[in-house]
Amino acid sequence: MLRRVNAALEKALYLLGGALFVVFIVVVLFQIGSRNLMPGTFVWTDEVAMFCFVWSVFLGAAVGLRRGVHYVVEILPQRFTRANQALMLLALILCLPLIWVLAVNGWSYADMSWRRYSFSLGYPMFYQNVVVAIAGGAMALFAVEQVLRCISVLRGDKTGDHKAGDDNA
Repeated sequence: MLRRVNAALEKALYLLGGALFVVFIVVVLFQIGSRNLMPGTFVWTDEVAMFCFVWSVFLGAAVGLRRGVHYVVEILPQRFTRANQALMLLALILCLPLIWVLAVNGWSYADMSWRRYSFSLGYPMFYQNVVVAIAGGAMALFAVEQVLRCISVLRGDKTGDHKAGDDNA
């Protein structure tokens, strides 16, 4: 059940983050072109680019956690499956405090920014900052799934022997 929920959440975050990254690229290209081809500048492009960049980075970090594509230092060869799973479980447990900070303090940070407004567009900065809490919540769900999978592999269950992003196992 958790794997299906996380798969749907991962897909949504991946698509939203990718779309925002495309918007970021288009806005930056427009900004560069307008500086060189037009007499005036468009101040709003900075804010739109920053908004899209921040959202795509945090959503991408959450997706990266589920897919297991963050930086990894491999200490043991792959044939030491159980030892590597134990080390992965330790790494996930050590990541949980950071995920807690992102989710809980990210929400506090976003909540404090209701009265701060963007300079040119005038929207509350809450909408830019809330992604920290959203990514933290998604990372918490993804980490629980990963921890359960590692425990399953360490117990010797064959059903747990799949990649985190693989939904067919």
